[in-house]
Amino acid sequence: MKCNKSKPINDQLLGSWIRCRRKAWLEIYGDKQKKLWTAHSTLQLNHQNDCFNKLSQKSYGIGIKACEEGKNIAYGIRLKYPLIKNRIIKVNLPIVKKTSGKSIWGNFSYQPLLARQGKKVTREHRLKLAMAGLLINNLQKYQVQKGLILHNANNNIKIEKIKLTDNMNKELINSLLSLERDLESTNPPPITSNRKKCTICSWRKDCDAIAIKEGHLSEVSGIGPKRELLLKQVGIKSIKELSKIKHYKLKEELERFGPHHGDISRQIILQSQSQITNEVIRINPEITLNNFKKANGFLIYDIESDPDIKHDFLHGFIRIKNNIYNEIDLKKIKYSPLLNLEKDSESFLWKRIKRKLNYHKELPILHYGETEPISLLKLGLRQGENSQEIDALKKRFIDIHLLIRECWCLPVRNYGLKSIAEFIGFQWSDSNADGARALLWWRQWKKSRKLNNIYSKNLNSIFKYNQDDCLATLMIAKWLIEQE
Repeated sequence: MKCNKSKPINDQLLGSWIRCRRKAWLEIYGDKQKKLWTAHSTLQLNHQNDCFNKLSQKSYGIGIKACEEGKNIAYGIRLKYPLIKNRIIKVNLPIVKKTSGKSIWGNFSYQPLLARQGKKVTREHRLKLAMAGLLINNLQKYQVQKGLILHNANNNIKIEKIKLTDNMNKELINSLLSLERDLESTNPPPITSNRKKCTICSWRKDCDAIAIKEGHLSEVSGIGPKRELLLKQVGIKSIKELSKIKHYKLKEELERFGPHHGDISRQIILQSQSQITNEVIRINPEITLNNFKKANGFLIYDIESDPDIKHDFLHGFIRIKNNIYNEIDLKKIKYSPLLNLEKDSESFLWKRIKRKLNYHKELPILHYGETEPISLLKLGLRQGENSQEIDALKKRFIDIHLLIRECWCLPVRNYGLKSIAEFIGFQWSDSNADGARALLWWRQWKKSRKLNNIYSKNLNSIFKYNQDDCLATLMIAKWLIEQE
């Protein structure tokens, strides 16, 4: 399976390779039937379009013709050039912007633009800009000095200028050469040790199956790239080997790299043993759930958020009237969604939430992870609640995720809500739904609600997904109680 020399390397393939070498190889040779659709790619494309649409539209055109005419903005430029020997490099520029200079078209030139999500400019952004810059250099016969990165923060476009240096270009060429070597191999590169990246990858199921079959250390919850490297340096290369080593011996080996490294030895050994045997292991049996067990009911709370504008647009609650020991009929549980359409309408939202919390002030509030209490307490503070009220509310929260991690090792690859809930037998109504898809539904619904009803069903889909998140949290809590 040799790489076709005539097949261009494009900017998307470079981006895939920077994130994961194996991903780039699979994009060329992988079985496309195993590739999953992910909401992240659509969210990223929508974000890019929103950023570009907010630029000045006074003078624009399409393709190279727009550059020839000196338009301020040129859309849809496709360029290719052999930046490395025997290999055509291709880039599709959705947009370029006019700037100073002296190109073949006149006393002006063009510079590349990218739109980014996230808080930081990454290596991927810099190298993609460098690639675009070199191809534009060849087109306009004038060297691009800077590239632009757009970021939509709180509905305001921020523009960052990135200097395109010789060192950046050298790094790009070296990366392209390395990418070419990977693509010429008959075998895919190894699975990345940083498995957090895999959660948004369309090839994740294919890689997960191989990692599980081969017993990769990266499959063990609590082992990231750095910890995996240390384990391999002391001779442990698989989950099976990790599960068999004695705690004191591993602790001694890891402490050679620093005292704190040995502290995690017992935890990761137990975790590997749980995953190898597919059995639960009780840890810290001295931790009791007495307050949890005595409660005569609960509120379960989960939020959905738009992180780009820091907007918690949905606060979902369910209420359990009785002790959690009792049989629970999920179909009879009332779900209360509190929607917050606009970020600046928090005052009305807080009144509704506070009314609910006060009406059930004797009930603890169950949640999964730290996001919910942090967001709710910050909301209360922004609305002027006094410190006594905030402290009282803070004491009502019970983090089910924290209790799971403190009390149990479970045969799961991670301790996310969906992973744990599926382990105990809970299933979401829509098995393909996740937080990214809920965010996509929200943005689609919000954009179209005043214009048409194309996405009218999306709001109900969000409610159902959030309700299932609440129910999953409840069932994990019930499972915890039953193990006592």
